[in-house]
Amino acid sequence: MTTETSIANQSIRALTYINNFMQPEGNAAQDDVLKALYNMHKLSPTHAVITCPINHRNFFYVSENCESIFGYDARYMAEHFKEVKDYFSQIHAADMSDLKECMELFASFIQDESPADFHKLRAVFHYRFMNAEGRYVYLQDEKATLHTEKNKIIHYSLIRTMPAEIFFSGVKLEIYKDENGLKKILEYKPSVTGKKLSNREKDLVHLIKQGLTTKEIAVHLSISHNTVRNIKSKMFEKFNVNNTIELLNIAG
Repeated sequence: MTTETSIANQSIRALTYINNFMQPEGNAAQDDVLKALYNMHKLSPTHAVITCPINHRNFFYVSENCESIFGYDARYMAEHFKEVKDYFSQIHAADMSDLKECMELFASFIQDESPADFHKLRAVFHYRFMNAEGRYVYLQDEKATLHTEKNKIIHYSLIRTMPAEIFFSGVKLEIYKDENGLKKILEYKPSVTGKKLSNREKDLVHLIKQGLTTKEIAVHLSISHNTVRNIKSKMFEKFNVNNTIELLNIAG
């Protein structure tokens, strides 16, 4: 089983559990559904709206602004990413394991929630996705449910590209609950869970944040500059990052 298929199965597990309790009575009128989704897109023009292909097999809605986020137009998205595993195949390989953990946590979390509260939940996933240009972009993927005017239930994702000034600091799951306003009730980052800095690593991060060069850090710590490079390299591997900025976002 491929990693993307495994993650897709976790997503299906979570969304199917929700759907077992939230099946709308009869088939939702397509015009009612499209109107609700279109209005949502207009209210959040920087976010792409995509319906869940697991719970809505009879239609797959992708908002017209998806090209600004994924680089693919709505027709291409509808034809090539309707299957969950195909969408997950575009996620950065380094994010796959952590995203799977987040999906598993979300699937377990909702089983402890009252079905009457499912519509109050917002699960927000952070990960990297390869766009049409072959470049990975940092996405925020909010999964929730929408009640239409005719009391039908739609499962959807509200996805946006994070601003360039916000650096990706690892896969993350945030769960919010609407109780007189959205309140964050859980945050989970697999990349840092259980990964504590050693005293030497703490010293190194502290000096990097001060702007010291590798040679200056070596002098300050009374070690060779090669040792500094080795420690930093191992930290890159430990926290699954590619550069110093990403390292400081996670470990700093």
